[in-house]
Amino acid sequence: MEQIIGYLLAITTSIFFSIYVIPKKLVKEKTMYYTVFLTFGFFVTSAVLYIFFKVTGICKETVPISIAMILIVRGLFWFLSVYIYAIAIDKIGVSRATQYQSLKTPFGVILTLFFLEEFLVTNVTVVLLSTVLTFISAIVLTIKKAPNKKIDKIGIVYAIISAILLATTNLLQKIVTNQGIVYSQHIFTAIASFLFACCYVLLKDKSMKNAIIIARKSKVLAFSGGLAFYFASFFQALAYKRLLASIVTIIVQISAIWSILIGITIFKEIDFKKHWKRISLGIITIILSILILM
Repeated sequence: MEQIIGYLLAITTSIFFSIYVIPKKLVKEKTMYYTVFLTFGFFVTSAVLYIFFKVTGICKETVPISIAMILIVRGLFWFLSVYIYAIAIDKIGVSRATQYQSLKTPFGVILTLFFLEEFLVTNVTVVLLSTVLTFISAIVLTIKKAPNKKIDKIGIVYAIISAILLATTNLLQKIVTNQGIVYSQHIFTAIASFLFACCYVLLKDKSMKNAIIIARKSKVLAFSGGLAFYFASFFQALAYKRLLASIVTIIVQISAIWSILIGITIFKEIDFKKHWKRISLGIITIILSILILM
């Protein structure tokens, strides 16, 4: 029963991971200003629910300094991953950026193989094959909106770097969850990511004025992205309690399919009628990359 709950939690995580990137497509502000309010939304949601869990007695955890430091580092890596990913979305769109960021799955599985010794129950050859399939799906789904329009290769590089950073944040989260810290972990990561986002703006602009005066709609959308990320991270932590990190990482990869569908149906980034064969092949390849790891 616990395993089934773990699978359901991982699937729920995949949905929230696909939702939290949607606001960036709707916001035209500079990425660094958007990231401030994204991380602020994550911080506020984390703080409110942390207080709720404490008051209701659900959370009785004591966080050691060593674990707190890991969570602060996770906050830094998460800030960098979402900032770089947001740039990738601006350059190549939600669906394409998601495909290259999907490499976080094989990267994440490889990290857990060696750092959490899950190689004892996972086939390394199969993991490498999954990596190849994921990369092939990204190439297949890199469809030009206009025949003569070049795909921004820098956007692809940003998405891949984001994938590596996100795989590392997931590894750190699993390490913390293995120590029994579930309900308290998000507040540390959220505070750290928000402070790093603010520090970055201060280093670039010497003040927070330009970030504060962005449109209210942009603030709300960015905040909602941070709220959605909290639930993605929260449900992932609960899934980690019940399943191996490599299994959770694989199931969460389903978020790539949700993001592709969002990019196609809502933002019209790709003409489905014209490219349905490539889109279908790309989705099938994603599903195969997940299935062979299970």
